[in-house]
Amino acid sequence: MNHADPHMLAEILHHALDGIAVVDNAGGAPRLVYVNATLAALLFRPEEALLGRPLEEIEIEAPADPNVTSAGIGLRVRLRRLDGAMVECERWAVMLPEGRLALYFRPLSRAGTGALAAAVDRASGLSTPEHLHEVLRRDWSIGQRDGRPLTLMRFDVDAYREYFEVFGRGATENVVRQLGRTIGSAMRRASDVIARFGDDEFVALCVQMDQAAACAHAEVILNRIRSLAIHHPRSRSGRFLTVSGGVVTAIPPRERPCEDLFAAAQAALARAKQAGGNCVVGGEL
Repeated sequence: MNHADPHMLAEILHHALDGIAVVDNAGGAPRLVYVNATLAALLFRPEEALLGRPLEEIEIEAPADPNVTSAGIGLRVRLRRLDGAMVECERWAVMLPEGRLALYFRPLSRAGTGALAAAVDRASGLSTPEHLHEVLRRDWSIGQRDGRPLTLMRFDVDAYREYFEVFGRGATENVVRQLGRTIGSAMRRASDVIARFGDDEFVALCVQMDQAAACAHAEVILNRIRSLAIHHPRSRSGRFLTVSGGVVTAIPPRERPCEDLFAAAQAALARAKQAGGNCVVGGEL
């Protein structure tokens, strides 16, 4: 009898073409305890921001009882994306042990699957740069109108090239994915968007956060990465892998484009690198 590698099965499940969630029915309203990368991308949200949230936050016009389903027949439901748009899906349910339920979601239109492909970076499970730029342009316009502040955090792996030279592509990619999950888990608000840029950089977009709080939160992220204690024999900050961060918060000026926020955060990140890395530097627009 063949026994499949559980890690391989987990990867297949995580990157399946259908959106998959597991909900726990204990204690009242069903809450999400697992979301795969496909469903998170379909909702334009990081996986970690969905965990622990009530199912009713994302599933609209669904049966009151999530256990209701017909054998072999998908129920039609609507999912609410981060940008407020609705995605029509078919949903199947499978009972699991301990009162849990697996839900499978399949978009009914090409628009839904197209939005999914454009929004998710399959390697990391985070948003694509294109999707983050799209959200930034939308939130920038809202901020120009309503005076709502925006925060952009840029994180870059210190001595990335040296790590790559020692451990090779496969091990380096696994570490970068781990960093992405760590950063994503620290951004818990549904409105936060986290994307991977290139090989070794992550960008987080947040709303309604002041500069002091944003820098403090970025420092929390760096501390979480330090606590991973990832061995780096050529690190410039000791024996472990570290990350630098640049943070800028601003109310979008009417006469400035959103690209200026990216440039300001990049300048702050460059100053963090010049200071030796393994630190957060705040900047101004």
